[in-house]
Amino acid sequence: MTIEKLRSVADQILSRISSVKNKGEEATKQALILPMLDALGYDIWNPDEVCPEYEADFVTKKTGQKEKVDIAILNNKVPIIFIEIKSADTILDGHEGQLARYFNSIPQVALGVLTNGLEWRFFTDTRQQNIMDPAPFHVTKLDALDQGLEVMLRFSKPSFCANAIRDYATELLYTASISDFLRNEIDLRDREPSESFIRWILKSENGKIYDGVVNQNVVERFKPIVKNGLTKVIREIVRRSVNAMDVEAATALEMPISAVMEKDKEKTENAQTEETDTENTRIHTTENELKLFEIAKTMFMKSGLDNKLIYDAGARKEVPIELGYKDTTGYFGIFMNKSSWWVIRANIEARKQPWIGFNIERSIFLQNIPQGMEVLDAHPFAECRLLILSPDDLMKCESLFIKTIEFLLQEKRKN
Repeated sequence: MTIEKLRSVADQILSRISSVKNKGEEATKQALILPMLDALGYDIWNPDEVCPEYEADFVTKKTGQKEKVDIAILNNKVPIIFIEIKSADTILDGHEGQLARYFNSIPQVALGVLTNGLEWRFFTDTRQQNIMDPAPFHVTKLDALDQGLEVMLRFSKPSFCANAIRDYATELLYTASISDFLRNEIDLRDREPSESFIRWILKSENGKIYDGVVNQNVVERFKPIVKNGLTKVIREIVRRSVNAMDVEAATALEMPISAVMEKDKEKTENAQTEETDTENTRIHTTENELKLFEIAKTMFMKSGLDNKLIYDAGARKEVPIELGYKDTTGYFGIFMNKSSWWVIRANIEARKQPWIGFNIERSIFLQNIPQGMEVLDAHPFAECRLLILSPDDLMKCESLFIKTIEFLLQEKRKN
């Protein structure tokens, strides 16, 4: 599954929009929705996986008929995604209520999608379990400059993980809220900083800026001072960012960078020694990491371990093993059922030594090292590590990967 394939299908869908408009939901589904689901890896010809007109214990209409979901994506005949389709000429605002009723009725459903083929709105339950959030956590618009297909790739069949979707949705929603708050506080082009913001700065434990009582007179006195201070810091940040862009541009053009290095020497030196790119210090699940999860999931299903059970103390019963993933600033982890039950951790975006680590006893690890792969020193994130040059290298470690899961299952039984 690649972003290039999604872009190609998105282009095909855009070319069909004019032919589908005003022809109803069925035409939209056939020409716009099903091709995208096919590109995301779902078997659109298998009703046990992509089920049209899915009927469950939903609200019954006055006529006695049950409401039906336009499309349900199933895993082992259990719905995990509900898709509500509107015609290509329909504006989606106000149409999420029906999807919410469907979503809230089935606990296993982790993702609700409202779409007209051109715009895709994604919903989950970050606020209250099994209750769909009123607002989407992500919107993909195929006709936009920034289509958002990188996020859509997370919902492909090989990469689908309910826990990861909820974690990612929570991150996006909180990031948006925090960004709005900070924007309102520090974007001071046409106004003074708020009183609460000034009081927070003056009485901050880290800053210890003002020792006296912060009354209204003090607030008024510091309004222009705080504004000037913020303006100075923002200008410094912008200047540093521009200098960094100059360095990157000069490098890309194979030009001497001595001149731009003088602008911001410290930034350049740091850039040469950083283990990862600046943007990767934020949590950003890459296409390589999703591919790693896809390969792990394929090997797991092929091994037959997906039929095994594991005891879940929280549920107080044995449950089927499910693989999930969790991304952090230090590594990308793949786990069984809970993030604490990790199987492998990897940093395949590292510049110097991209690595993959296995949660297994070191003696077993050393006995099962794939031929031609280099062993790395122990790391705080993983004691048993190998050098990995691409996600495909995980396929060389299939035996080690399966033995790691079996080892962890044995450890769970002991406990």
